[in-house]
Amino acid sequence: MACGVSPVIKKEVEEELRSFLGAEGISTDEMDLVTYGYDATRKSYSPCAVVWPVETAQVARIFRIASREGIPVYPRGSGSGMTGGALPVSGGTVLALERMNRILDIDTANRTVTAQPGIFLGDLKKAVQEKGLFYPPDPSSAKVASVGGTLAESSGGLNCVKYGTTKDYVQAVEAVLPDGEIIRLGSKSRKSVSGYNLLQLLIGSEGTLAVITEATLRLVPYPEHRCTFLSGFGCIKDAGKAVLDILNGPVVPSALEFMDRMSLECVGAYMGRGQIAPCEAVLLVEADGFEPDAVLRDAETMEEICRRDGAETVQPATEPEDRESLWEIRRNLSPSMYQKAPFKFNEDISVPVAEFPAVLQEVYQIGAKHGVLVICFGHAGDGNIHVNFMSHTESDPAVHRAIEETFRLAIARGGTLSGEHGIGITKSEFLPLEWGEREIELMRNIKRVFDPQNILNPGKIFPGKERGTT
Repeated sequence: MACGVSPVIKKEVEEELRSFLGAEGISTDEMDLVTYGYDATRKSYSPCAVVWPVETAQVARIFRIASREGIPVYPRGSGSGMTGGALPVSGGTVLALERMNRILDIDTANRTVTAQPGIFLGDLKKAVQEKGLFYPPDPSSAKVASVGGTLAESSGGLNCVKYGTTKDYVQAVEAVLPDGEIIRLGSKSRKSVSGYNLLQLLIGSEGTLAVITEATLRLVPYPEHRCTFLSGFGCIKDAGKAVLDILNGPVVPSALEFMDRMSLECVGAYMGRGQIAPCEAVLLVEADGFEPDAVLRDAETMEEICRRDGAETVQPATEPEDRESLWEIRRNLSPSMYQKAPFKFNEDISVPVAEFPAVLQEVYQIGAKHGVLVICFGHAGDGNIHVNFMSHTESDPAVHRAIEETFRLAIARGGTLSGEHGIGITKSEFLPLEWGEREIELMRNIKRVFDPQNILNPGKIFPGKERGTT
């Protein structure tokens, strides 16, 4: 733990917080501490208190108190993170942002939406769609992921191949620094080269530099027409070739997803549908746009590529309910895998798209080498592979060796440790595999500038023997 930082909240400090947050704005109840002490990693740490602000001024006041008292503060959205980014590893208090959940403005003229961080991404997407607008970032957890969490991780999702990731859509933020100062970065203007790009520094920083309390996000016109199909292949190699040929073809898909045989078996059983497709791999492909005939032609072009590359089946989704049914398969993949083992280590390596087929094959070889069941799916269109190592224990040395070897493989092929899940605590020990000592020290120095006391989400991203160190 950083020098001068206390995980304990004194009684008088608790009362001070209660004085402006209200009786329901702070809790030290054991059930609340347990509830807000875990996330999707299934790891658990106990905070000393949970606070629920409803406005930026309250967040600022919380931080002024935390800074004065040296109390660690852990910002939390909905707890859907996959790397422990919101876990209170050093005690202190969890800053739960779920009550800051309003859409403040939908500006149809400038095509922006301004919202608080606690709103569910799915609710925001639905609200702007009613205005004929589209917010493209679409992780599988969109129904439960908070907007603030997606900004902290620069989430990607299903539409990345055509539309990009969260960082491409953030135009402005209001944020609170660890000392309680409120800052505003960016604007509704689409262009700016005025000084350093501090705005982008915050996006993907995993809540370690500042807490975003308001965000203005860029929107695009909603593509009214979609064509979707599921293409089944007898071998993974053929599916990988089809991915490359589609990406090198004349059509940019709005989604290009890969699922292997084992993932299809899991999700089929989970949804009570049996084997989804009797094949080794499938590609879930979608075209979108504004002219129905053009969208249909684009889909047919990609279907033809799949058939040419060895697709054994092509299942079009001709009706909206059929399309939604296919996407429900994709969204249920991750939870379905717990049927195979009680512990799932979901790593999200990302590699150049040209390396996708070869890396995928090598990942399976790594699993076989270490005797670990590996299940893969992912965003094939941008080289993002979700490699799931299944285990019957929480700390299997064979799994750890397989994960490290997979990370080394990804980096050797020009890729990265994480495409969209961040580093958090689960990947921090591996950060030196990707970054040199000088680069990591530069990152640490940036953290010190923003948070010299190390009270904001300490213990995340950087490797260190002790949680809470930078």
